[in-house]
Formats: sequence, structure tokens, C-alpha cells
Amino acid sequence: MKKILSYLKSLSISVFVFLMLLVITNWAVGIYLGKIGAEKRHLLPGYNDDHAYAKLIFDDYHATAHRYKPFAEWQMLPYAGKTLTIDEHGHRVHTPPAGASPTPAIHFFGGSTLWGEGSDDANTIPALIHHQINTGTVVNHAQLAYNSRQNLDALISIYAKGEKADLVIFYDGVNDAAFLCPEEIQELPGHRLIPLFQKKIYGGGKQVILTVLNNLFTKNILLLIQYRQNTGDEKPSLYNCLDSDKGRSVASMLMANWEMAHELVTSRGGKFIAVLQPVSYIGSPRVEHLQLHEELGENFRFVYHELQELIREKDHPWIYDFTTAFDGQEYIYIDFCHVTKAGNKIIAEKLTPLVSQALNPVH
Repeated sequence: MKKILSYLKSLSISVFVFLMLLVITNWAVGIYLGKIGAEKRHLLPGYNDDHAYAKLIFDDYHATAHRYKPFAEWQMLPYAGKTLTIDEHGHRVHTPPAGASPTPAIHFFGGSTLWGEGSDDANTIPALIHHQINTGTVVNHAQLAYNSRQNLDALISIYAKGEKADLVIFYDGVNDAAFLCPEEIQELPGHRLIPLFQKKIYGGGKQVILTVLNNLFTKNILLLIQYRQNTGDEKPSLYNCLDSDKGRSVASMLMANWEMAHELVTSRGGKFIAVLQPVSYIGSPRVEHLQLHEELGENFRFVYHELQELIREKDHPWIYDFTTAFDGQEYIYIDFCHVTKAGNKIIAEKLTPLVSQALNPVH
């Protein structure tokens, strides 16, 4: 009996030591991953005019947090930083032009590119356009990772609250392809966080326990293994839109969302503009400073081709294809889709005449 107790004691100590070593290893790997995965975009050539200020932009970006938003799923919490301001409604705000009248009401919807990832408050696309037209109230409803369906849901919500919209602009394409083409998104329509919601909300008590144990003992170690595998010569397939019914569905659903948004806005007396946004995989932009994922690029090119075919077939006068806006020799992109303030200025200069025409049509 004493031998058994002694054996159990030794076994317990060994297990405890092993678990402590696992915790310490997991923690140390987390620090290592933090270093190799640290934000470095502020060092890119597009920020050569002021890398220090660019760092402040990304520091503010990484300091933001989110809350649940009915129907659209998530929204930013209020935040006030050196380069970034989020109001109590979760909207990114800018200083309006002096003396601008409160009308017309102009509402922008999109994802992180329209929101302004990589730029300060004054240099988002809505802010730049607002200062160029020098009138009205401009609201930037864009949120990180929103796709066209979430933008449609957000648009419905502003009408449900009785808000007025003289002009609505949807700036879409990137998030429909980037976050619906991953193979873990098995059913459309959808959004980026479906796998996370399934685990966190609907996984039950067992999933909660597994998540806690994973975070404590193995999460970072498994991430490191995945990182090493993904930097090897052979990478697992991550996307399944290429030459597939799913890819065609992503394109057709985006078009359907635009058409529903157009009907919703125009039936209430407003004007609607939809823009197919640029992405680094389309056209001839300068991208040699980036490490781009070619499989994602192939999926993008397929979805965008399908969507461009639909745009030509439908021939809606309110849809504009901006996919070649960044062609040239300037360093615009800071990753596969986000851009510097110079990129936002290019889009604003292309979009401002369309906004002015919509607000002041020539008969």
C-alpha cells in the first residue's frame, strides 16, 4: 500500500511538473509569436514621410475593442486616441469642414478600408470627401471585416431608427472574397466570425472548458506549429472559391446585396452608389514590398472576375469599378487591401465627382 501511495505521489509530482513546464513553454512561445507577428506596417515605404506618426496610427488601431451589434454582429467601442476617434455610436468620426450645413445626410458603408485602417481620422475616404464637397453631414458606418450583407443590415437599421439618407455609398468587394472564401465558411451568406461564434457561443460548457485549457497549455504552441507549416514549401489549401459554385455565389450575393440596398435607398427618395473596391491582386499596382498570399489572390481574381461579368451584364449606372485605381509606381498598399492616406486620397478624388453629381444632378 505504501508503495502504491509512493508511486501515486511521484506520478502526481511528475504530472504537475510537466503541466507547469507546458504552461511556461506555452507562455514563452506566446512572447516569441508576439515578436515575430508584431505590427510592422508603419515601416513600409508608403510611410517614408513619417514612420513615427504611422506607428501612432497603428498603436491606436490595435487599442480598439468591440461590442455586440444586433444583426450586423459587431461594432467598435468608443475610443479617443492621438490619431483615432470612435464616437458613442461606434462610428469613426472626423472634424467636419467649417461652416458645413447639416444637410444633405451622406452615409458610407464598408469594411476596414473605408473605415480607414492605416490612416488617421482626417485621411479616411469619407473625411476626405466631406472636406472636398464642403457640405452636409457625413457618417462613416464602416466596421472592420464587414461584408456587403452586414452593410445592408446596418443600412436597414438606420432606416428602422428613422434616420434620413440623401446619399448612401457602399464600398465593397474585399471582405466578401477574403472572409467568405475560406473553406471553414461552409454556408452563405455568412461573415468572418462564424467559426468563432460557433465555438464561443454555441459550443456549450464543454467547449468553454476546452478553450480555457487550450489557452493555458497549448494555444501558442499549436499556433507556432501552424506558423512553421504555413511557411514551408507546401501549404494546406485555405480557400475554396476558385472556379467553384461557392465563388460564383459570393459574387452573385454581393450583387444582390447592392441591388437590395439600391432599392431600399431610392424607394425612400435617396441616391445610391456602389463601388467595387481595389485589391492588390487585381490590376497593376506596386506590390513588391509586400508578402502576398497567392492562393488568396487566385480566389480573389476568380470572384472579382465573376462580379465584373455581373456588373457588365446588369449595366447598373450606379455601380463603379475602382479596381485599377492604384495602378502605377507609387507605394499605396500596406497589405493585400489596406492603403496609405495617399490611396484614400486617390479614391476620394475619383468618388467626389460622383457624390457631387448624385447630390446635384444635372437635368
